[in-house]
Amino acid sequence: MTTFLDALGGKLAERWLTLLLGPSVLLMSVTVAGVTLGHQHWHDTGLLLTRLDLLSAQPALRSTGTLVLVLAGLLAASAGLGLAVTALGAAVERLWLATRPRRLTARRRRRWDAAQERFDHALVEAARAERTPEAEAAAARARELNARRNRISLVQPTHPFWLGDRIDAVDTRVWEAYRLDLTSAWPRLWLTLPEDVRAEIGTARSRLAAATRLVAWALGYLAVGAVWWPSVVVGVVTAATAWWRARAAAVAFAELAESAVDLHGRGLAESLGISCAGRLTEDVGAEITTLLRKRT
Repeated sequence: MTTFLDALGGKLAERWLTLLLGPSVLLMSVTVAGVTLGHQHWHDTGLLLTRLDLLSAQPALRSTGTLVLVLAGLLAASAGLGLAVTALGAAVERLWLATRPRRLTARRRRRWDAAQERFDHALVEAARAERTPEAEAAAARARELNARRNRISLVQPTHPFWLGDRIDAVDTRVWEAYRLDLTSAWPRLWLTLPEDVRAEIGTARSRLAAATRLVAWALGYLAVGAVWWPSVVVGVVTAATAWWRARAAAVAFAELAESAVDLHGRGLAESLGISCAGRLTEDVGAEITTLLRKRT
């Protein structure tokens, strides 16, 4: 037990240093440099070194007790900043997954409806061109328009942001394919999944959370840009990286969740005592939904 607790404490300390302390110290260092240099002397490293030399020459900093207090204060500030960034990252995630503002949702829906209409027209044209010299070009055009529509959303948008629709599309696609209410079924399905599958899904979910935290760090660098403009560049690059990572993580998480239903939905049915001889069907999915909703 002692060995286990030591190992656990080491892992927690390592995780804390990686997720909170390191980025916090970096942001605080940039803040100190920005406040010291300002816009006018943004590249004057000599001025920064001079200020550091003057600070290190202070008699109070030669005391061991003072140094310990300063170090403790820095650690506390780093931890506090890290926790604040974690909370802000969770708020960013809720914003991306929210269903408001509805004006943005309506705008995305109009774009999607127009793309769907063009795709439907292309399908008609492809059907008319079947067994003609224009058949291949018409089919390629339909595939291109289908891809354009899917870049907006896989299903009709119900969220103002792409990421929210990509996650929500799993519920819609599972319902349309199996008549299975994934909101009700997911906790039960999760308990039936193999450990390696749950680990893969959990990793994808953790990457999405990490991307939202990165957005929060980007906001910190943008705030420092008010006194030192190079920090704005760092903030913009960090925000762009976070958005790209969030999209990749959302796709991975959504694909894995949908795949879990496709591959292990039958096991869920059997665990609930519902007969499912072959693949998961709409009838079986509807029976699972009725059972799990418990008349609600």
